[in-house]
Amino acid sequence: MPAPSYKAGVLALTGICGLIDAACFLALGGAFAELMTGNMLLFAFEVGTGSFVWGDVAVYGSAIGPFLLGALFAGSMIYRNRSRGTRVVGYPIEFVAVATATILALVLAPRAVSPVALDSGLDIPISWERLVILGLLAFGMGIHNALMRSHGVPDVATNVMTLTLTGLVSESGIVGGPNTHWRRRVGSILIFMVGAALGAFLLRYGIAAPLILATTVFAFALWPLMRGTSEAGASPHSTVAVP
Repeated sequence: MPAPSYKAGVLALTGICGLIDAACFLALGGAFAELMTGNMLLFAFEVGTGSFVWGDVAVYGSAIGPFLLGALFAGSMIYRNRSRGTRVVGYPIEFVAVATATILALVLAPRAVSPVALDSGLDIPISWERLVILGLLAFGMGIHNALMRSHGVPDVATNVMTLTLTGLVSESGIVGGPNTHWRRRVGSILIFMVGAALGAFLLRYGIAAPLILATTVFAFALWPLMRGTSEAGASPHSTVAVP
């Protein structure tokens, strides 16, 4: 039986990131679980415009703090437990974090809060249910981003589409560039956007809807992510970056 494609698993994660971004930003209080640049910018904008309230600290802190913990946890696996295999351990833990957040979204069914509602001036109380779900997703995405730094596939982006767009244009054949892996770059951008659009659409059925789809896709992608063969045949137990 041929080994599954690791690249296919990473592309699935790209769509999962789009789904999770939509759920978090549009329904969990206007923060991102895996785009820390967005969180820092939004927080800075609120401070600069004078619209900052102390409740924002809880929301952004519930994303940034667990994200950093997830990245720290993954880093400890990458640099301290090389023999145990980071892909075999890291991706299942990331999956458990996303799946647990999905279950809590189903059971607790917190009220969805969008950035529009927050900007409307309505007095919306902080919901611990939303913060816990956001924190779990951010923890999983911290693991995810750390794993991508160590086990990423060249030109298959899961969230940093700015660099992908830059490479697609600056290295294109129009300017005499090598145009390397342009299909991967285009595919990453499209999959990410489709995931985000689908996540936004599914929110009409509740916060849990896009998370259920993300968890389902993740479940199918888990085996390729753990055991898939990279283009150079790197072992899933290796901590060397996937070429």
